[in-house]
Amino acid sequence: MKSRWIEHKGKRIFFADYSGFGTDSEALRQEVEEAVAVIAAEPEKSVLVLSSLEGTVESTTNMRVIRQIVPRANRSVRKRALLGFSGSRRFLLTLFANVLGDTRVAAFDSQEEALDWLVED
Repeated sequence: MKSRWIEHKGKRIFFADYSGFGTDSEALRQEVEEAVAVIAAEPEKSVLVLSSLEGTVESTTNMRVIRQIVPRANRSVRKRALLGFSGSRRFLLTLFANVLGDTRVAAFDSQEEALDWLVED
């Protein structure tokens, strides 16, 4: 699993690394399943998540994987920052917003900006 816990300014953040999968939906599915299992095991509204989809193609199959699996972790997520949604890919933010329910979500162009937003109260 590429996804992992990281720390930024003394706060624990789960880096959901869904990047670099191209069109390989099965590999993406495995990564998302494993990451969601880790997040879902945490207490309610306690997890800050940085998700990256850079280098993963927004195919119908890949987006179906995201829509089907990611909501299983919503109970545990307090905030979610997204990378890989710049330019024409910003429309994917709507997809994420729809599957995230009431979780606060924002897209960023840099990892540093995303991490700073996650840790601010």
